[in-house]
Amino acid sequence: MLPRPRTVLTVLVGAHVVNDFGSTVLPAFLPAVAEEFDLDYADLGVLSFAFVLLTGVLQPAAGNYADRAGRRRFVLVAGFVVGAGGFLAMAVAPTFWFIVAVSLLCGLGQATYHPQATAFIVNAYPERRGRSLGIHGWGGSIGHFAAPAAVVLMVAWFGWRWAMAAVAVPMVLAAVVVRFRLEETAPSPSATLRGSLTRPLLVAALAFGVVGTVGRSFLVFFVKMLVDEGWSSTSAGVLLTVILVGGAVSQPLGGWAYDRIGGIRVLQIAAVSTILLMGVFAVSSGPVSLVAIAGIAFFEFSLFPVSLAQASQLASAERTGAATGIVFGVSGVMTALAQPAVGALAEAFDDIRLALAWQMPLALLGLALAFSMNADDGRRLGSRTAAPHDQANPAD
Repeated sequence: MLPRPRTVLTVLVGAHVVNDFGSTVLPAFLPAVAEEFDLDYADLGVLSFAFVLLTGVLQPAAGNYADRAGRRRFVLVAGFVVGAGGFLAMAVAPTFWFIVAVSLLCGLGQATYHPQATAFIVNAYPERRGRSLGIHGWGGSIGHFAAPAAVVLMVAWFGWRWAMAAVAVPMVLAAVVVRFRLEETAPSPSATLRGSLTRPLLVAALAFGVVGTVGRSFLVFFVKMLVDEGWSSTSAGVLLTVILVGGAVSQPLGGWAYDRIGGIRVLQIAAVSTILLMGVFAVSSGPVSLVAIAGIAFFEFSLFPVSLAQASQLASAERTGAATGIVFGVSGVMTALAQPAVGALAEAFDDIRLALAWQMPLALLGLALAFSMNADDGRRLGSRTAAPHDQANPAD
């Protein structure tokens, strides 16, 4: 017997806590790793690149495999196990380049989560996907804002290697819960990856990816930036946690807004707001600039459930995993490429703040893509005049 929708949502909210905790821990580790291996911002950008590279590259393939083979639960479980292995391997790394290499396993693990979780939730709540994905986003928000403070405290108490190993423990537990609380899905052999690659989906993937990448760059280098400015690692990590608390509000708020005004409108609002806040960051310092970063993070997290819901809306039910994987995959690749670029700019300018502000052209590109989505093939995707579940499905 299939689990009730509430059971599916409850299990995946908990799994989301674990998954996004693991995806957010790296910034809190960077100061300690940089000190041990004598790294600069360019080196840290390379590590961040490796950490998220496979998350972007493999999400479409992982989502499509799970759709076709009917193995969404298996892929979820495998992802948590592989990710745990990556953190355990980093904990015993003898060199910086060993860390870079095994961090790819963490990205491989992260590549499996969102496509499968979205497919499970949309199948359980087909008429309330925005709201249910927003609630699911609460789990991600808890993981995101808990990670920096928890990790910097563990690093201070036990050292970064033991802290890195500890991150693997909840991943193994999540794998066990998912394995025994969710049912495997039916296969859909006709759900090809090529069939999911529609023009509206690709434009949406680029738009969400560009705006999200800008926000992610601020968070990746946040702790290291403040440490270089004289903050302690613990204080900087706790402040990042405070900033990420806004995600607990912005994710369900983004899902609520999706159901009412549509994903395109929410994306446009987030893109405009991000650009304005980047302007404030560029011309300010001290508390004002930190408030601007908090605002950028707020809008970045608000787009998580929106991008998932929009991807699921742009594909038939049997292709939800592949469509979500494409949107998150594009975002992951963009994020991976942006981090070494921002790190290299920071070294060239000798100023990480200036390097972050130089992402403004990227944010403007995201805004242009967001507004171009209104005219995509005349489809009323995310319009005020049609509820999301009544919109035309271009993949059908």
